[in-house]
Amino acid sequence: MGRYADYARIAFKQLMRKKGRIILTALGIAIGVAALVGIVSLGEGIRSQSIDMIKEQSDLTFIEVTPDIRDGMVIPLTDSKVKALSGISGIVTAVPAVKASFATTRQTYLGIVGMESGGFEELLEPKYSGGGVYSENGIVLGHDIEEKLRRNEGLREGDDLTVLIRDYGESGAPEDRTEVFAVNGVLGERDDEFDNLVLMDIDTLMEIKGYGDSYDLVYVRVDSPDNVLEVAESIKKMGLGVSGAFEEIESVNKLMDTFILVLSFFTGVSLIIGALMIVNTMVISVFERTREIGITMAVGASRKDVICLILLECLYLGIIGGIIGDILGIGLSAGINIVGKPFIISQLGEGFSSFYDSDITLITGWLLLEGLVIAVILSVLSGIYPALKAANLNPVDAIRAGR
Repeated sequence: MGRYADYARIAFKQLMRKKGRIILTALGIAIGVAALVGIVSLGEGIRSQSIDMIKEQSDLTFIEVTPDIRDGMVIPLTDSKVKALSGISGIVTAVPAVKASFATTRQTYLGIVGMESGGFEELLEPKYSGGGVYSENGIVLGHDIEEKLRRNEGLREGDDLTVLIRDYGESGAPEDRTEVFAVNGVLGERDDEFDNLVLMDIDTLMEIKGYGDSYDLVYVRVDSPDNVLEVAESIKKMGLGVSGAFEEIESVNKLMDTFILVLSFFTGVSLIIGALMIVNTMVISVFERTREIGITMAVGASRKDVICLILLECLYLGIIGGIIGDILGIGLSAGINIVGKPFIISQLGEGFSSFYDSDITLITGWLLLEGLVIAVILSVLSGIYPALKAANLNPVDAIRAGR
């Protein structure tokens, strides 16, 4: 251990002999690190802000599960599938549902969803602007569809709603029949798909439409937004389709991963230039110290010792460059927040105006550590050629050449 401590001390003293050259060389790698930190902080900042905005505007814990086609076969949603869904870790409740389309006598389109009333209450915890949950032969109107029916049909609270249900006879000709439902309640405004739907008992709807033993979809409630992506993956493994607001987060992640990857490619060019500067500096250093290296090897230093000394110098260069790069990267990130934020937000559109209230970049300890590690790794790799060149010197020739 003491031997390597001596190596470290000697390597540091060697670097300090050419401070100006070392600082300029370190700046070469530092600029690449700063660019990388700035770009990644911008991408991660936009990602974080976008995900927070989605969480505020959407119900991430609400998922729709649908049948899917695998290997040319439709995987239906049956009671066994619903039971299996309920057993997935993170799922609070799974409520099967069926869908249908009716029309009023004045041809107002009605999207119908049938669910068991208890499951509906547990799933959505609805608030009513009037009345309450539907009975066996009753319905609950979404906020927007109730306004539409009141305006177009003259429907009032307590009225019955007559709907037309289209069937097809043996000849294939359409046959309309009517059903009358009591309006049991009206949902308060939710700002989701249920504002435009009519809700009713699932058994009643299945009897009216003659459904079999499978369902059109299953509504799922997850215990936490943090578990949604994991739950969605578990559902997909069952061969079922899954959709929800979490897909917006997946889209944001894919977009920002691509953004960071593309821009990091260009910052990688500056890192490569910095690495070449280290190679050049160390080759010159080896040339200038040829006689010194020859004497060192003549008095007993091995090739391994020489390689270790050169690589330690490169390690110090990487640490210095990484630290300077992180500091410059933090400054670049601050500059983006102050100068670039208005332009970036204007390009993203009005939907991102909430970004004005916070930083558009995100600096984390892990990001700074990654910048430092990249600088160190590149520096050490850049020192391999100069180190081998120094280790392969013939001590006698090196001493003669240095006279």
